[in-house]
Amino acid sequence: MPIHQAFHRDMPVAFNLDRAGIVALFDDINARLDHYEVINNDPTRESFPKVVERIKALQGRNSIFPDGAALTVSYQGTNFELETLFDLVGWIFSVTGTTPDDATPANYYYPLIILYSQWCRTLCAKTEKAPQMVQITWFPQEGIKRVCLGSNLDRPKKVRKDAARVKRFTMLRTDGLAEEDELERHYTGDGGQLIGHCAETFPMLFVKSLGNKVTMTDVKGVAVKPFAALADDVTDNRPSTLGPHKLGQF
Repeated sequence: MPIHQAFHRDMPVAFNLDRAGIVALFDDINARLDHYEVINNDPTRESFPKVVERIKALQGRNSIFPDGAALTVSYQGTNFELETLFDLVGWIFSVTGTTPDDATPANYYYPLIILYSQWCRTLCAKTEKAPQMVQITWFPQEGIKRVCLGSNLDRPKKVRKDAARVKRFTMLRTDGLAEEDELERHYTGDGGQLIGHCAETFPMLFVKSLGNKVTMTDVKGVAVKPFAALADDVTDNRPSTLGPHKLGQF
């Protein structure tokens, strides 16, 4: 089965966009929200221009965090504070486009998460600051197929990273997705992630915010280590050697 398009572009074309091309695409989406099928929710659409402007401010910097405060954006009417470049790009993936009816992990979800990984890597200043883990969640919402994407917290200064993780944990705790005594508990022992650090955080918060519009047993997802899926020579602003033949091998 052929791989579906993303953002009205063939996956290999989208994958090979450089930094300027990705930002230009985001500008075009912002100018033509209906054309790109951005979720038809006023607070979500009103958030789009400020998300694009924040991405422009953060792209190509040594830090994926802003100098100042997080950006408050809406996901279908619920506000979230997004801090990192990767959170913001994941939000755009989560609110833009319609999931094809015949979408499968092989022809859509896996290629889309790899595209997200590549765009995050391209937009950040250095390959070593690219996400170390990314996650895609897919689910039906009142008969409409949707996706949410996110990244773990990667390599800012420790104080900023810890503060962001605690903020994420607090949101999870508020939504009943974490217990109060889990703040310093690792998922898988001493070598695991602390809750709030993981790539699943915002996708699950987004889905949970929809309440009874989503049946949680229908929610599925997968986490990927980008450095295990992307070619070693894919760096922040160079064309990639990962072509359609590799995109089909998921």
